[in-house]
Formats: sequence, C-alpha cells, structure tokens
Amino acid sequence: MTNTRLLPALALLATGGLLAACGGKSYTYEVAVQVDGQGSAQITIEYPTQPGNSDNKTPASTPTTATTTETLPFHRMLLAAGLGHVSVAAKSADGKPVSCAITVEKDTPVKGTAKCDADITESTAN
Repeated sequence: MTNTRLLPALALLATGGLLAACGGKSYTYEVAVQVDGQGSAQITIEYPTQPGNSDNKTPASTPTTATTTETLPFHRMLLAAGLGHVSVAAKSADGKPVSCAITVEKDTPVKGTAKCDADITESTAN
C-alpha cells in the first residue's frame, strides 16, 4: 500500500478508536438467571430497569419485580439497565429441592439454593 493510501486508512482507524473511547460507560447488562430442579416452582425475579430511558447512559435505576410459576429447569436472559440489586427466589410447588444461579455479564455466577442475590455496581464489567 502506498503512503497516500495508508494515511487515510490510519486516520479512519484512529478516529473510530477515539469515538469509541469517548462514548462513555454503558449501564446495560446482560443477566442470566436460572433455576434448576424438577416439577414447577414459583419464581420471583428482581432487577434494575430504567423505564423511558433508551440510551442507558445513567446509573440511576428503578427495580422491577415479577413473580411467575414456571416448569423447571428455568433459564432466562434479562437486560438490566442501571445499577442495583438482582435476585431470583424460587419456591418449589411440591417441596422438591431447587437451586439457582445469577450471572451478570462476565462476572462469576452467584449460586445458591432457593435464593440468589447479586449487585450491579460501577465496577461490574459489561
């Protein structure tokens, strides 16, 4: 490649890198929730959301809580927006043991029985 062609290509790469660096932190996180066991369970999930905020560039959040009865195993991907608490609680319909796990983005899964809790903070990588 000649120098006249190489310089514009390098300028484009440099500009793209600067724009990416100036974009700011995203406060949108993928959250994997799972409850394992047999039969069905009443499952309650709480996670942070930002109703009406489509850019997700602010850490403020409003918690959303939903309770449903699901057949196990239960696996769901959620999109959390903002910082806050994430939890899943499960109560087996017939008393059988259940286990749960929450994975926020690249963090290590939080595992437990019947209830799992995690927090999304400024240090949570996304």
